[in-house]
Amino acid sequence: MKKIILPAIFLLALLAAPLARAWSYNDGDLLLIFRETGFNDIEYNLGSVSNLLGHANGYTTTITGWNPSPVTSQFGSDLTGVSVILVAVTSATNATPTAWLSSPDPNTTAYNVGAWSQNLHSIISAVANRPITSPYSYTLKPVAVTPTNAFSISVSSGASYDSIVSGGTFANIPNLGGHSPFTVEQVIPGSFDFWAVQPTSVYPNPPPDQLVGTFTITAGGVLTFVSGPRQSTITGVNHSSNVSSVQFTTTVGNHYSVAYTNQLGGNTAWPVDAATIIGDGNIDTINHTNNNGGVEFYRVNTQ
Repeated sequence: MKKIILPAIFLLALLAAPLARAWSYNDGDLLLIFRETGFNDIEYNLGSVSNLLGHANGYTTTITGWNPSPVTSQFGSDLTGVSVILVAVTSATNATPTAWLSSPDPNTTAYNVGAWSQNLHSIISAVANRPITSPYSYTLKPVAVTPTNAFSISVSSGASYDSIVSGGTFANIPNLGGHSPFTVEQVIPGSFDFWAVQPTSVYPNPPPDQLVGTFTITAGGVLTFVSGPRQSTITGVNHSSNVSSVQFTTTVGNHYSVAYTNQLGGNTAWPVDAATIIGDGNIDTINHTNNNGGVEFYRVNTQ
C-alpha cells in the first residue's frame, strides 16, 4: 500500500492550523470522517462549525485542521474511491436546532423538504462522544500523529461511525441510517455541498434548508471550502427567432437569472433579464428575448 511522506514544513502547518482542537467534543463541533468498506473509519474533530459560517459568498479556505497521514496510512496515498463526510449539530435544546450535513452535488432534495429529525442530534453527537465513553474502547486505536483530534476505529466496534449511524445494522450508512433526507457521503475525488438543516415545525414560517457552501477534495486529500452557492456553468444556448434558451447548471434552492450583452470588454454593461428561477439541482433553462438584434453574450447570476 502506498504511503506519502509529508514535508516537515507542511506537517508543522497542519499542527498549527486554527481549526484543530483536542477531541473534547462540544455540540456544534464539525466532524470529518473517511470510510471505505473493509477499512477502519478515520474520524476527526475539527472544532466549531462556526468557523465556516457567516462568510461572504466566494470566501475560500483550505481545511487544514487535520493531519492526512492517518488517512493515507489507512487507504493509501491515492484516496480515489474513499468516502468523505462532514457533519455537525447543535444541542438538542438549542433555540434554533440545526444540523450541518455534507451532500453530493447535484442534490435535488435538500431544499425545504422537512429534513430535520430529532435523531440527527443523537446520531451525530454519538459519533463524537462514543469513542471516548464507549465500553468498546479496546477496539479503538487513537492515531499517533494527532492523538488529540483523531481516531482510527474498527467498523466492527460499536463506537465506529458505520455502526452508530446504522444502528448496528450496517444498512443505510450513506444517509445516516435513513435519518438524513439525502446522501451525506462524497466519493473522493469530487465536489459536494454543505447544508444547514433545521426543523420544519418552526412557526409560522419553517426555514428552508440553507446551502452554506461547497467542498472540493482531491485524490491527494486536499480539502477546500468555498462559502455560498456553487458557480453556475452555461451548458448550451439554443436560438429560435429572437429568443435564446440559455441552459445552465443549478444548485437546489438558489435563485438564478441571466445577464446579457452584445459587446464585450471595457466597461460593458450587463443588463439582467427579469426572468428568475429557483434551482432544482439539474440543468435548467431561462428564455431570453433579444429585442436589439445582433449577437449576444450571456452569463448566469446566482444568489
